[in-house]
Amino acid sequence: MSKPKVKQQPSTTKKPSRSKQASVSICIPSSVISSKNAYNLQQQTSIVYQIVKACTIYNVSEVIILNIPDINEEKQENVEQTINGNKKVVFNGEKVETKLETKKSTLNDDTLLLASLLQFFITPPYLIKTMFSNKSNSNFTKILPKFKYALKLPKITTLPFMQNNEVYKNFKEGLIIAKKTPKIKKKNEIIKPERKLTVSKYVNIGESKPIKLNIKREIPIYSRVTIDIKNKTIVSPIEAYGYNGYKSSFGYNVRIVDEFNKLFTQSPIKEGYSKTLFINCDDYFENKNNRTKINELDEFNCQEFKNKTITTTNDNKNNNDNLLLLIGNLNDFEINFNNDSSTMFKDLNIVQLIDNKLTIPKGCKIEDGLLICLTRLLL
Repeated sequence: MSKPKVKQQPSTTKKPSRSKQASVSICIPSSVISSKNAYNLQQQTSIVYQIVKACTIYNVSEVIILNIPDINEEKQENVEQTINGNKKVVFNGEKVETKLETKKSTLNDDTLLLASLLQFFITPPYLIKTMFSNKSNSNFTKILPKFKYALKLPKITTLPFMQNNEVYKNFKEGLIIAKKTPKIKKKNEIIKPERKLTVSKYVNIGESKPIKLNIKREIPIYSRVTIDIKNKTIVSPIEAYGYNGYKSSFGYNVRIVDEFNKLFTQSPIKEGYSKTLFINCDDYFENKNNRTKINELDEFNCQEFKNKTITTTNDNKNNNDNLLLLIGNLNDFEINFNNDSSTMFKDLNIVQLIDNKLTIPKGCKIEDGLLICLTRLLL
């Protein structure tokens, strides 16, 4: 008589425990790597690398890129102006008929490069080619060659899956990939199916063969996930590493917004941001108009915030503060704010949407200002 089969119980994996800390999201304009701040690709890469190091050191949850449209200045003898309606104005004694032209908002090259590099530096080396292939995103066709300087830089050691520790024995970062689509045989002919697979249970974790996950529901391909290797299941980064993080990837979530209202309406944080702070950077000539507006804001009390953080940590309680830091030149934020197509900010100015300011030394670049303000807040 055969023995009844015993159902195999999933093996227990040791998971680090840590109470939820206050989350910090940062918003930086795409102009951080524009031609006025970086002369070439090497300098652009270096700037992004500094931003990534600061974000991973202080466990930033979200990096938002505010798309700033390129402004092409043409040197002409006759200055062209855009005005409402079809009015005749005089330039240098000649009558010129002008028309109002509207252009659709599109993401510029700096925005796409910035987003790609931010993702690159928190991606394990074995996932780079798969994650940034043109199959996953058509915009990546020309991106991989721009990683030539990024490939030479040291790995970000504050990421647990980049360290030489034993975390890889239990957990590993992976990318959902499509299993080869089966071919259909019909009367000695091999015909490829018209529809391609968009979901899968197979994941690339850098080994010779992909592993099949022990899950009921299939996952969309090219999704970044954290894998419990022993049980072949998907876990949250908090379970795996004991850190904050949004969606399925460890580190920070990269988000691109082309309109100011989307900062708030498309946030992955369900509770929304508890406070919005402004940090003045990239303002080398100290615009008087900007200074007047910034002076209207009250200074953020860093010590009070730190005391709250210490209290919740000691009591093993969750801290529900979600800070949003706007880091950059106020002009860049205003350009985007004034061109917002939404009516939700009607009759408001950008300063009215900011709760406090966080003062740092004058004339700081964005990447330097980011490290300074995070240190003041969280150290």
